[in-house]
Parts: sequence; structure tokens; C-alpha cells
Amino acid sequence: MSNKKLKKNNCRYFHTGEINICVKSDIPITDVTFQKKFNAFRADGPGQDTVFIRHHFHPPDLKTIAEGKPVYQKPPWVIYKQAGKWIYAGTVENKGVTKVYQVALINRDHTRADIYHADESAFKNGGHHSLTLFPTDQILLARVLADREGCYFHAGGVIMDEKGFLFAGHSDAGKSTVVKNLAGPVELLCDDRIIVRKTEAGFKIYGTWSHGDVSQVSPSAAALKAILFLEQSHENRLIALDDNQEILQRLLALMIKPLVTFDWWEKMLLLVEQIARNVPCNILRFKKDSDLTDLLRGI
Repeated sequence: MSNKKLKKNNCRYFHTGEINICVKSDIPITDVTFQKKFNAFRADGPGQDTVFIRHHFHPPDLKTIAEGKPVYQKPPWVIYKQAGKWIYAGTVENKGVTKVYQVALINRDHTRADIYHADESAFKNGGHHSLTLFPTDQILLARVLADREGCYFHAGGVIMDEKGFLFAGHSDAGKSTVVKNLAGPVELLCDDRIIVRKTEAGFKIYGTWSHGDVSQVSPSAAALKAILFLEQSHENRLIALDDNQEILQRLLALMIKPLVTFDWWEKMLLLVEQIARNVPCNILRFKKDSDLTDLLRGI
């Protein structure tokens, strides 16, 4: 096999939120390594802004972990900070014994991650729902987005009439229900996790592959027209919010939080304050089986 062919088989590119992600592996990446949802997010190569992920299939030197003190410790993660890098140790407890099953060595700004697995078996089995093989890629990308005036929200999102609508709410709030019931030329971005970024033209929303009940996802983006905080009700009604402090509290409660550090919080508070001031926010009360298209077009 030629070096060129081998390189191609061991590397794939994806994109979301105007960030390209280069995934490399010590063994070939196949068409079934990652779930089909990632096909929509495939990219031809690196972009102006690229994050690098490399999968290895042998344990790293765990002595380096033992030398540091954890800055975060909550199952399944123990996280250390050492000399300009982060060490994420994925752990599992069995009969009172904690075992490290995955270790990620990540640079200071989370743009390069070397991820070590105990062996090749899980990777070869395929069907992975995350590019990192973490429980979710948000663990890495939410840190990356903070340096780019962006973040993830617990939210569904659609593009309608070339405008982006964000439906914010925790589990069982009705995010999937609302996006499924929208009629007409509506593009579903994702029903559970949406990226918001500040751009020169204003705030934009981006689809992600982290879906809930609705498997349809899209990498598309649109200017953010409105944020709708969901409340299930016996009526369809919009209630405009004009108290920036209330909006701020609602947004912070629904923002995805990775490893939280002082500098991360500082960036997120500034970003969310700007969203609260500049994006129309409403409470959306809705009946479970109703089409809200006309109501949204009136915003």
C-alpha cells in the first residue's frame, strides 16, 4: 500500500461551527468507524481554523499523571493540568477499584488532542457517536469555542426563511417535538445541541451532530433571529422577555459547560451578556401537537 493511500485511510476531516476537525488514527479509519450522521459534516481538508485529534492504541506513560494534582474529579473524568497541557483520564470503577481506560493529552488551548486507548478493539468495532470517542465531543469543542466567541446550548435549531431560530430547554422541554412539528421549507440543524457564535455580522447558529430523538442533522448556519425558551402549555403563545438579567440567567442555565476554569467563565459571561442584549428572546408556550410556523414568522 502506498504512503499516500495509507495517509488518506488514516485521516478524515469534518467541520462544525466554522471549525474544521482533522481526525487521524494509528490504524485505518473506515466508512463505518463513525456513525452516518457525520457524513453531512465531512470536509475536504483543513481550513483556516483546524482542530487536530489523533487516536493511539497503546497506553501512555501513566507516571506523568501520577505527578500532578487533579483540577477536576467527577466520574468518568479526572483532569490534570501540567506544564502547558491538559491530561484527561477517563475512568471506570469496578468493585471499588478505579481503572483508567482512556487518556487524552491536550494542548493548552484544546486544539490538539492525542487520545490513547487500551487497544484497537472498540475503534475497529465502529459506529462511534463522537470523533474523540469521549461520551461527547462537546468536552473538547466547548473549550475550543470559548476562544472564538462561541458556545453550545441545550437547544434545537432550525433555519426558516433564511433565519435561525433557537429552541432552548433542558431534557423533556419539547425541543424535538417543536422542530418536528414545523412545516414548510424548514431546515433542521439539530434537535438537542446548537452552537452559537459571534461574527462580524452578528450572532449565528450552527448545526451539530449531537442530536436527541431526531437523527436528522445539518452543518448549515444562519443569522440568529430569535431565542425561544420552551414551556409546554395548552396554548401557543409568545411572551417577549426584556429583562436582560432574566435572559442571562436562563441562557447560563442552558449553556453546555465543559471543564470550567476562571478564564473560560470570563469569556462565557461576556459572550452571553452580549447575546442577552442583542438577540430577541421569548418564552414560547406551545401545545404539543401544533405547527408553530406562522407564530414564528411573526417575530
